[in-house]
Amino acid sequence: MRSYLILAGIVVLTIVGDYALKSASLRAVPHASVWFFAGAALYALTALGWMWLMQSQSLAQIAVLYSSATILLLTGVGVVFFGETLSTRQIAGIGAALFSVVLMQAEA
Repeated sequence: MRSYLILAGIVVLTIVGDYALKSASLRAVPHASVWFFAGAALYALTALGWMWLMQSQSLAQIAVLYSSATILLLTGVGVVFFGETLSTRQIAGIGAALFSVVLMQAEA
């Protein structure tokens, strides 16, 4: 259970960090933006979480869970906060990512 909480924290930090970096990218000088530095700091925090998580979990399994969660949440952030749209191919890709989680959990 502790591993899932750490993974959830990593996912949240990644989502917020990516939001910050996307916001920085929309500025005239992205690298001088406070959004850029906030995103970089959040990414650094995720590295700590990954180290704790990798001590006790299979990298393959946590990578699939992490990837699927970030795909879903970042897609939502893009659509809701940045007005992005999804193609049929992208929706199919999200479905495939979710299916990979089902397959990986079947072995757990």
